[in-house]
Amino acid sequence: MKTITVDLLVAGSGAAGLTAAVTARLAGLDVLVVEKEAVFGGTTATSGGVLWVPGNHHSPAVQQTTGIADSIDDARAYLIEETGNHIERERVETYLDVAPRMVRFLEDETEVKFYGMDYPDYHSESAYSSTVRSIGTVDYEARRMGKDLARLKNQLPQTLFMGFAVGSGVEMIAFMKAGRSIRAAGFVAKKLGKHFLDIARYGEGQQVVRGRALVARLARSLFDLGTPLWTQSPLRHLVSQDGRIVAADVETADGPVRVEVRRGVVLACGGFPQDPERRAQAFPAPAGHRDHRNPAAPGNTGDGTRLAESVGGTFSNEVSHPAAWMPVSVLPESEDFTGVWPHLVDRQKPGFISVTADGKRFCDESSAYHDYVPELIKACAGKDKAEAWLVGDAAAVRKWGIGLARPFPIPHGNLVRSGYLKRAESLRELATACGIDPAGLEATVARFNAGARAGVDPEFGRGDRVYDRYQGDPEHGPNPCLGPLEQAPFYAVRIEAGIIGTFAGLMTDSNAQVLRADGTPIEGLYAVGNDQKSVFAGAYPGAGATLGPAMTFGYIAGRHAAGLPA
Repeated sequence: MKTITVDLLVAGSGAAGLTAAVTARLAGLDVLVVEKEAVFGGTTATSGGVLWVPGNHHSPAVQQTTGIADSIDDARAYLIEETGNHIERERVETYLDVAPRMVRFLEDETEVKFYGMDYPDYHSESAYSSTVRSIGTVDYEARRMGKDLARLKNQLPQTLFMGFAVGSGVEMIAFMKAGRSIRAAGFVAKKLGKHFLDIARYGEGQQVVRGRALVARLARSLFDLGTPLWTQSPLRHLVSQDGRIVAADVETADGPVRVEVRRGVVLACGGFPQDPERRAQAFPAPAGHRDHRNPAAPGNTGDGTRLAESVGGTFSNEVSHPAAWMPVSVLPESEDFTGVWPHLVDRQKPGFISVTADGKRFCDESSAYHDYVPELIKACAGKDKAEAWLVGDAAAVRKWGIGLARPFPIPHGNLVRSGYLKRAESLRELATACGIDPAGLEATVARFNAGARAGVDPEFGRGDRVYDRYQGDPEHGPNPCLGPLEQAPFYAVRIEAGIIGTFAGLMTDSNAQVLRADGTPIEGLYAVGNDQKSVFAGAYPGAGATLGPAMTFGYIAGRHAAGLPA
């Protein structure tokens, strides 16, 4: 077997692993990154590229613009509420202290660039919540990646429009309004025109956005530092000697390679979203079924967890939620993640409701995705599967689309023919087609419509919170989240309990070192990103609450391996 020696080996190429690698490299270490899949970027590449970082240096400008004040003390109090009895105070304090430093470090020393966002925390009803804690990634140009562009993972193909990746919220709104606004249509035409011109000139579109832009910026920085990134090279085995990790075996296209490490190994393998056995053990029964589908990276099969366990690491499911929940719908004939649609926009808009098979609503449809799914699971207790139906009328679907069906003027007859999208001239006919109790659905809609016309939701308080209203339709009143379902035809899409990542994971200390069952760290072994048990203990405080900790503890791991304080 071929043998090489490096200071630090990083397994995984999402934001957590790349942050650990670039941090260690800038600290003077010799670093190697290995990636299981043929492309690099992990789940980060298909994410929104947003980080939740209280106290970040972009926040003061947003506070000045919005008039919203914030403090680390408020953020701490908010996290205490969020994590409850599962809180790990030392790790939370480390996060609050180091996360802003990580952001500043990356912007000062690498290609990474962020911008401040006016975006409400997910539980805006808390007195300690804010709207100035999230930051987004600045777009990047594809040609800056050079020959490595071919290996940069793309966004979910089902979320692209004619191959174009929609970036900022401004772009998203314009694309949604293009069928009913001349100004928006002109904006979209200009964007698409540049996109197709770039394809003609460079062979593909040049606008790299969101999570893919974050990966590109980190990877470009790493490549400029001369650090190799091996794709199609899974980590297969860890070698321990006297309680310390001294080497690892990597499988490559040219055969196995033993990588001896002077400082250690960082596990950033993406958690276990595609591991059916561990999902079944960790998830509540209605969500843990084996045919569960999600849009996470196909290679995230729990490798990091199993490798750590093989040398004494400890997996923990002591969290409020084992995963980052996401309501999804699945195209019937699809076989992989490309047929899975994450419902981030439609369900929160006026003219939509969610119901279970009895025709009854079960939650505030405008709540955060991580809150929607637990309510769905609760409503489906005792059943084989957690599923519901998202129902909308013609006006809502025309304006916002529904699932894979885009807003007007994009046709969706193919989705109706496939069985993915149900359509009927009456609510009773729609219920029959979906297997919903017809009388139950009719009664629910009648009750909901009465409140919606008045701008109130007596049952679930939809639209009462800042977060709800932010996700609604600013052009609609009196409540931007509520609109009656009145105009035929009516549509429905089946919703399932999906995930975008896992929160249960390896026990680690504040240095991101993997812990044994007795609480002692395994020297030379780190876990970051979704391989690490969530610092928020399964809570989801706001937009970017997965990437923020992933990159912060990646930064900490890189510095600790180099012998530097966080």
